[in-house]
Amino acid sequence: MISKIKDFIGAMALAAICATSYAPEATAETITLERAYELAHANSPQIEAQGYARDAAQAQVSEAKYYWAPKFALKSQFGPMPKSKDIRSSENDIWDNFFDSWGFTTRNSLEFWLPLFTSTKVYQTHQLAKIGLEVEELRVQNEILNVEYDVARAYYGLQLATAAADVVAEAEKYVDQVETQYRKLLESGSESVKDTDQYRIDIAKANVYRLKNTIDAKRTYAEKALRVHTRLEGPFEIEAMDFDNAKEELQSQDEVLDLARANRGDLKLLDASVRAADKQAHIEWLNWWPDLVLVGEVYYKFSNAVPKLEEKNFYIKDSYNGRGFGLGFMIKWDLDPVRQVFKVRQADAKAERTRAQRELAISGIELEVTEQYQNTATALANIAITYQSRRSAKRFLTKALFDYEAGDGDVGDMISALTTFIEQRSMYLQALHDYRIALVKLQKVTGVATADTLLKQ
Repeated sequence: MISKIKDFIGAMALAAICATSYAPEATAETITLERAYELAHANSPQIEAQGYARDAAQAQVSEAKYYWAPKFALKSQFGPMPKSKDIRSSENDIWDNFFDSWGFTTRNSLEFWLPLFTSTKVYQTHQLAKIGLEVEELRVQNEILNVEYDVARAYYGLQLATAAADVVAEAEKYVDQVETQYRKLLESGSESVKDTDQYRIDIAKANVYRLKNTIDAKRTYAEKALRVHTRLEGPFEIEAMDFDNAKEELQSQDEVLDLARANRGDLKLLDASVRAADKQAHIEWLNWWPDLVLVGEVYYKFSNAVPKLEEKNFYIKDSYNGRGFGLGFMIKWDLDPVRQVFKVRQADAKAERTRAQRELAISGIELEVTEQYQNTATALANIAITYQSRRSAKRFLTKALFDYEAGDGDVGDMISALTTFIEQRSMYLQALHDYRIALVKLQKVTGVATADTLLKQ
């Protein structure tokens, strides 16, 4: 019996091992930049936090909208009360016959009030709350642009690290090729071989390894940065770097400025702040006027410590027993002329100050857009420049390698050509990366939905 159990356990273990061995490996998902944007829109904590602020503003709008609704207050009291004394009883009789000398009393009322003339102020307050909601919605759009900028920086940084790793791998092959040729020349007794050639080759190897380690570290950082907003889990791949950006052409600076004036979220926020300041000043002016309120009350009173009044009229009422209701109008007028005058002046001054700040901010925003436009145009021009130098460095390396293999070259010239090749290839990749980041930042400062809007079609 025991041997059968052991055989069964062994068979189950073997089946588990086989199942694990033949289990398909998880395939890495290829993430495009647009897909990364979609994931960030759905998962970014930064956008989510601003969305809650918008929800709070929406609740304030609803609160202001229904301020005119009737308000209710329920009041209830209950407590002991000494019974009213008989003419023949004395003070000491209450304490001598304690339980028979005490009763209770209760008072209950339901009050309500409904704003009437206050509705003018309620309307203005509702409009002010709607402006606040508009501001929060604009801030959501701004946060989306900020998150997209962060995602693009991480994505393009990852693309740069991947492309740079290919350059390093190619450089390693060239170094190995030089070292192989060096050993052939050394064995053949070529006069072109020098005692310092091996040192130069070792130094070149070390430089390539250091560059490789730096690129690996940057790749790891860029990958983690991309996961912050997208919440990507598990392995993933990205698209290879596109080398066709040199063919792109920006719209004119005036056209980009017009796009910024029409789409920049900060400009819309400034307009909303001016309207909010004017609305607040108007509300302060409305506070000069009284509030007319409809009020009502339903009450019930009872006490077994006081006998009910048998006869009641307009002048005689029972304070401890009875029920009833009342309805009427009430005027509430908070008159504080001195303080109110200065509060209105303060609100007007704040509104004018907001207008002045808006004009200054508009100039600053246009200056920011102009500066970023120039940075983007410069980055685009640098692509064409570094492209030519990269091609020259490639030809230089090919010629130096050919001469060295023919025995006419020098290791120093070969290493110099290889170093120049790595530098120019890296500069070209960096120029592509810088242009893409500059274009995304220009999208951010103009407020347009996509970066393609800034390019000539």
